[in-house]
Amino acid sequence: MDHRRQGLLKGLLAAVIFGLSAPLVSTLTSAGSPLALAGLLYGGSALALLTARAVRGQSTQESSVKRQDLGMLALLTLLGGIAAPICLVSGLALLSAGSASLLLNLEAVFTMGIAVLIGREHLSGKGTAAAALIIAGALVIGSGTASGTTLHGAVFIALACLGWGIDNNISQRLSIRDPMQIALLKSVGASVPMLLLAGLTGARFPTPMEVVVLLAIGGIGYGLSIWLDLLALRELGAARESVIFATAPFVGAGFAVLALKEALSANMIASGVLMVVGVVLLLNEDHAHWHRHDEVWHEHKHLHNPGDQDQHHAHQHPNDEANGVRTDGAYWHSHPHRHEPIAHAHPHVSDGHHRHQH
Repeated sequence: MDHRRQGLLKGLLAAVIFGLSAPLVSTLTSAGSPLALAGLLYGGSALALLTARAVRGQSTQESSVKRQDLGMLALLTLLGGIAAPICLVSGLALLSAGSASLLLNLEAVFTMGIAVLIGREHLSGKGTAAAALIIAGALVIGSGTASGTTLHGAVFIALACLGWGIDNNISQRLSIRDPMQIALLKSVGASVPMLLLAGLTGARFPTPMEVVVLLAIGGIGYGLSIWLDLLALRELGAARESVIFATAPFVGAGFAVLALKEALSANMIASGVLMVVGVVLLLNEDHAHWHRHDEVWHEHKHLHNPGDQDQHHAHQHPNDEANGVRTDGAYWHSHPHRHEPIAHAHPHVSDGHHRHQH
């Protein structure tokens, strides 16, 4: 399976996991203050990722976060991990559930707009059609009950979505580093300030049993989802990842019907049909043309395969940069390397190596 399809499946899995977590969290919203709940969810994410990293050990295949990445990492943590959730909580207090569901789909719109207009990403005709279908499906999910909207509530939700849209595009740039390390640093950077602030302001915390449940939901629905989403961002670019992640509201609504016995609506059926068609279009997208790569020097995880070598990584390792890995077959590793200028044609998406003009 090529990297693009792997990225699509990882993005879908991230959306499914996050979508399942939303209705579960909704059953615990009265257990404590929003700030405490958000801090506990990100705390669960940090604990799960710390455990996974301890089990995995230090990866020799991935490039660790560098000093020059810390500014971007701090910005995405502030915007996506702290500011956006606070705006979300403030907006939810002023909106009906239907209105909030509808407005939250602005995240995909902001992410895609920033990626295409500023990040130089590109969507083919089939990719654009898939995006339109999936976002239309997401809008259908939230269009059943749009009453109770207030201007201030809508502004708060829009600001939250803008924060996450910027977060997604910054995360895509950082995804050449170890995604598990980035997800861990973001989770710790978001959870610790929120929990400290909740404690200092006397916010109400859930019972011990509810804390355990929230930590578990955060570990899977946030920690695993953030990690998979970063892997998808690496393979697909932010625009396509935002299209795939827009399926999360449908997953959450479907889970609410099956597990929480909520009513199945015509909107949900229509949304599901639109999203399935859109995902199938993305899975079958085949964007290929003649393009040129300029010389670049960077460090990231890449594959060496003697039988079918990627032309972007056909470099030598004069200083034993294979790090003891057996080189008689295909192998992954990471080290600083130079990309030679090259012009060729092959299927590609707007990942870190393909942000050229069309």
